[in-house]
Amino acid sequence: MAKKQITAYVCTECGADSPRWAGQCTSCGEWNVIKEIRLGTDKKSRTDLSGYANERSEVKLLSDVNLVQAARIPTGFVEFDRVLGGGIVRGSVVLIGGAPGAGKSTILLQALANAA
Repeated sequence: MAKKQITAYVCTECGADSPRWAGQCTSCGEWNVIKEIRLGTDKKSRTDLSGYANERSEVKLLSDVNLVQAARIPTGFVEFDRVLGGGIVRGSVVLIGGAPGAGKSTILLQALANAA
C-alpha cells in the first residue's frame, strides 16, 4: 500500500490555510491565489505499528517465541477437545457455527455439563 501524500492549500497573498482548493481565499477575499503544496508522505503506516500501545513490532524467529501452555478444561468429547487444542481455555471465547439444526446448542450444553 502506498503511503498517503500530504497536501496543503495555502493562500499566496495572506498565507491562510485551506482544507481544499478554492477559487477565492476565505481569509483575504482575493481570487485565484490558493496554491497546492505537497508536503511529502505520511510517516506512519498501519503496518509499522501494532499492539495496544502502538509500539513498533519486530520480526522474530518462531523458535525465539516463548510458548505458554494454558490450562485447558476437557469437555468430555474427544474430537471436540482435539479441535479446541485439548479443551476449552479459561477466559477464552469459542465461536461455533453451522447450519440450523446441526446440533450446536446440544453439543455445547453437553460439553458444559461434562466440564462442570
